[in-house]
Amino acid sequence: MMIVALLGGKRELLYRPLVNMLASSGYRVAAVVQLRKSGIAKEMRDLAEAGAGLVAAYSANRVVLSTTYVPDTLEEIRKMMSCLAPVDPDVLVLLGFQKLIREDKRVLKALAVWSAKEAESLLAEISPPVVGVYSERGDYTEGYPTPEDLAAAIVDEGMRRRLIQPRVVRP
Repeated sequence: MMIVALLGGKRELLYRPLVNMLASSGYRVAAVVQLRKSGIAKEMRDLAEAGAGLVAAYSANRVVLSTTYVPDTLEEIRKMMSCLAPVDPDVLVLLGFQKLIREDKRVLKALAVWSAKEAESLLAEISPPVVGVYSERGDYTEGYPTPEDLAAAIVDEGMRRRLIQPRVVRP
């Protein structure tokens, strides 16, 4: 399984092209978002605060799960996501989790930032492998020109490291 951590204040510019590129190529993608605050529906939060350990919200085309169990390790996150999917995902995309993955060499890291200053600060705090950087200001000289270019580089790096296999998309 390829594990990718998207870091930086502009990571929302990167996750959509990356997940779209992977999913449209036939890869099964799971994603976990580290929230800075409790961003769940009021009913789900109320049920959890009342003591429900697992809450599911159903809509016409989505199910959102909330649990009071908070994994402490990358392995626990990976296991939790694998248990929820009918088939193990090929790729696990982490949005955030900088402290959890900063030293982990199994995790491909990519930065989407506002500026070169933010990139340099983040790069000083994480270990390789770092696939690349996209800076919205365009002031990081070694960065990728677009989030799509960085997303393609992540997929290429995953294949190069044999974390994912090339997929044949059938018409």
